[in-house]
Amino acid sequence: MSSLEVFAEAGRLQSFRQAAIALSLTTSAVSQSIRKLEDRLGCRLFERLGNRVLLSEEGGRLLREVEIGIEHMRAGLESVRPSHPAPISIISPPAILGLLTPVIHELLSLEASEIRLISEEIPGSSSFRNFDVAVLYGKHAPQHADLESLGVDVYTPVSRPDVAARLTHVKDFSTIPLLVNDAAPVSWDNWLTLNRIVATSTKRLHFNRTAHVISSLLDGSGVALESLRLVSPYIARGELAICPVADGLRAISRELTFLYVTQNPLRRDQAQRVAELIRARCMTSKDGLIVSGPAA
Repeated sequence: MSSLEVFAEAGRLQSFRQAAIALSLTTSAVSQSIRKLEDRLGCRLFERLGNRVLLSEEGGRLLREVEIGIEHMRAGLESVRPSHPAPISIISPPAILGLLTPVIHELLSLEASEIRLISEEIPGSSSFRNFDVAVLYGKHAPQHADLESLGVDVYTPVSRPDVAARLTHVKDFSTIPLLVNDAAPVSWDNWLTLNRIVATSTKRLHFNRTAHVISSLLDGSGVALESLRLVSPYIARGELAICPVADGLRAISRELTFLYVTQNPLRRDQAQRVAELIRARCMTSKDGLIVSGPAA
């Protein structure tokens, strides 16, 4: 069983090193465990390509079955635990957390009496699968299989409306500080390069959290390149606006936000209800704005 658990983690991540980190093992221990399992089964489960590993055809078939078995075992363990229901567990990166606040309020007003909300950057492993519901955001999110897209993230310059009114030409960007989110998957340089604009502004204010960027936007400190999903509530309330100069330029569109719902049959119904609320509050249309419009 331990070998199958190691195999499943390595198979999901396509990496012995990342599996070792997730399981608190050494890379050598993971490699040896996989090798012993391959010897017992008489087939190769991974193709070794230098420092990379990829599931073989046999490995892919085994992973699908093993993951089903692991979910059933988790369900069995849940069935014999005390009857007091575990809290609804939700994990989300900080950038998305503001969008989930109405979801939490609605859950508490409807049926949920206990919620466990974890806000942190989700690592490039399968740890999010330990939660009932997870929202993943960022350049590493698309690498995970069997997740549901929450629509595109569209990046285009945004600012406070009075600041936006001053940005009527590309050259106006040199007069206003560019607010930079160092943790964002899309940068100002990406957007400037796409639109063949020579960066003329030397005024850049750097942050490592979306919340800090938004706070500075609301203060009128500059213009930012953020996902319209993340600033949709502020645009809907008229507190922020898409800069008019951006109408004649190209935005960057990427699928970077995904939803995970547990496969545990004892938790899935409740998790699906949470997921429905998240879709209603976080799903974007092709223009990158939240479809249903956020609550005030």
